[in-house]
Amino acid sequence: MSDDDIHPQVAAVLRQAQRLQSVMDDQLHKMNTETFTAADETDTVEVTLNGHHHLTSVYIEDGLLRLGAETVEHRLNEALQKATAAATASIEADRERLDALVADITAEDV
Repeated sequence: MSDDDIHPQVAAVLRQAQRLQSVMDDQLHKMNTETFTAADETDTVEVTLNGHHHLTSVYIEDGLLRLGAETVEHRLNEALQKATAAATASIEADRERLDALVADITAEDV
């Protein structure tokens, strides 16, 4: 079946669906490749989250464990909070951008 055989409104809806799918594919790729890295204020602990907010790496400076579990826990939590805040801000910006794109695509005349 060629485009000539499809009703113009159906063809327009299919084009919208393809654009929406492309937008979603791009977002998924971004989430699969984006990372958020943050450190505590002393730069002795660093963590990295992926675009899905999963912890992918942790760096603890040599000798830090000698300061005790409570200190390490505090510094890990600080770094995690910073990385999570960055990831959350990115997701909120993406959500606003995606909402605007979807609104533009679906507002097109069909």
